[in-house]
Amino acid sequence: MKEKLNFSPWFVYGVTLFFWVYTYLDKARSLSGGVHLYREYGLVENATNLMLLLAFLLYLLCLKKAESLWEKGWLLILAAGSFYFLGEETSWGYHYFHYGVDDSWRTLNDQKEPNLHNLKGIWEILFDKLPRQLLSIGTVIGGLLGLLADLKGNWPKNPMLQRLIPSGHTLFVAVSANLVAVPEKIGEHLLSEMPTWLKLGNDAGELKECFLALFILFYAYGLFCQFSPSRIKPSAAKE
Repeated sequence: MKEKLNFSPWFVYGVTLFFWVYTYLDKARSLSGGVHLYREYGLVENATNLMLLLAFLLYLLCLKKAESLWEKGWLLILAAGSFYFLGEETSWGYHYFHYGVDDSWRTLNDQKEPNLHNLKGIWEILFDKLPRQLLSIGTVIGGLLGLLADLKGNWPKNPMLQRLIPSGHTLFVAVSANLVAVPEKIGEHLLSEMPTWLKLGNDAGELKECFLALFILFYAYGLFCQFSPSRIKPSAAKE
């Protein structure tokens, strides 16, 4: 079995569990000093933004190193997706710079901010729900393919596809992203009175976004390692 050990698996599991545990501890002990996790000054929100920024930069570096047209196209999609995710998370810089927003736009946006995912009606489906669902499914598929590749060893046979498949350890992050609301739902069915710390509410969505961003960052770093000169064989790069 040949695994892509671009980073320690314990680091993958540890960072994921840290954010999960931190979220519940913050609910119970207010570790963030009253700053909500799902607002622009919270740890989870800012960690998400930082991970997306780093992933975007790594994808750009990989884009410079890739020689195959197919790889360049895929990396361009990844970079554009990370940039869009980051832009929407920060409301295109509004969370940090608080620039003016046109009143006509504010009436269209649920949070009165310059982003697309908080638009009303069909636009919310196109710019929020649909991309979120596709990304959630895509990370699980990527993690499963990575696990399969780790178990099979030299699979798939195509060197380009081998480089583009994530590490199997990222499956843990992908599954965690899709299960963030499960503890609360179980508590609702089993407990007569839900403890406050178990009610994540909006934090569940932000924690899921954090895990999705973490998957994107691990994938970006894995690709960066795969595209390092010592890992690319001249014959494979031309395929």
